[in-house]
Amino acid sequence: MNETDKRGCGSAPVGGRSSYREFRPAGPPVPGVSCAWEQRIAHEGGGGYVQRVLPDACADVVVTSGGEARLVGPAAQAALARLSPGSAVRGLRLRPSAIGPVLGWPADALRDADAPSENVLPAGEARLLAEQVWNGDPPELRPRRHSDARVRAALRALGTPAASVGGCAEAAGVSERHLRRLVLEATGLDPRELQRVMRLQRFLTLADGGPGRRLAELAVEAGYADQAHLSREVRRMSGLPPRALLKERTSGVGAVLPEETA
Repeated sequence: MNETDKRGCGSAPVGGRSSYREFRPAGPPVPGVSCAWEQRIAHEGGGGYVQRVLPDACADVVVTSGGEARLVGPAAQAALARLSPGSAVRGLRLRPSAIGPVLGWPADALRDADAPSENVLPAGEARLLAEQVWNGDPPELRPRRHSDARVRAALRALGTPAASVGGCAEAAGVSERHLRRLVLEATGLDPRELQRVMRLQRFLTLADGGPGRRLAELAVEAGYADQAHLSREVRRMSGLPPRALLKERTSGVGAVLPEETA
């Protein structure tokens, strides 16, 4: 995975009670924007649909049919979100290196955030962006500062299976300590966390593209030391062991909230 890849809401193929699609916003490409997306939940299903939102190192502006707009920041672990029957949400996804520059905040201050967009952007800008996201219009996002070429170089290096943080620092031309500060401020995650997130996404992409493949084979190809390493990392970041996560992603019925299993 690299930061130009597109990921679904929760980085999961969804079907059955949930439909999801990604698309390019209208107009010319907008720097820093990975994609726009939409998720709709069927009217049937009683309590709605629970989406396991997996970390993908991106940030999203999420808009509901009622006009509520929220900024969901980068995260290193999964979150569970309940979506009501018949509901629809639309979003705009920012690439990791663009989070800080586009939003004008140190991205580490937005880590794990789920807040009204007006808490992050000026009120008028936030309302306009919400309308544009919902209507599919070209988003007016102007970076408040330039993205750092050293961060972009580090992210490209981190996106390779055999990457090391030391090698990424060398590719960016800085010390490991300086790299950590630069990457944390730009993306909200430190280099080692980004590496784990990218590795998880690489595993999911490989698994989606080759159903039935052995976990040991996928682990090595994704960049894990072995299957045991894969199992530990996937459970820690998603809350499920690998096979259970892959089964959930193809079931079309969503995740189960912890209180529902008590």
